[in-house]
Amino acid sequence: MSEYDEIFEKDEVTLYLDDDTELKCDVIGIFPGPDDREYIAVTPQEWDGDEDPEVYLYRFWENPEDEEDIRLDDIETEEEFEAASKAYDDFLADEYLLDEEDDGE
Repeated sequence: MSEYDEIFEKDEVTLYLDDDTELKCDVIGIFPGPDDREYIAVTPQEWDGDEDPEVYLYRFWENPEDEEDIRLDDIETEEEFEAASKAYDDFLADEYLLDEEDDGE
């Protein structure tokens, strides 16, 4: 079992790609980001365990009146992506107690 298996939540989401293929992903987490937006980090369920898995970030929206009504939106600007990436790193550090010191050990 890799360190990633231990931190991924077991919620899943299916992404529908531009070429009409489906990609089943595990949800790593939903976290706050810039401008009071929420973001979601997901990773494909099937990946080569020899390499770090790819992580996809999306803007996340959930209807407060119907928790099954959710939407994932693309992050369209480089500035927003940079801010969301920083928020994701902070989320991992806070949630999973990962920090730069652990990277080399």
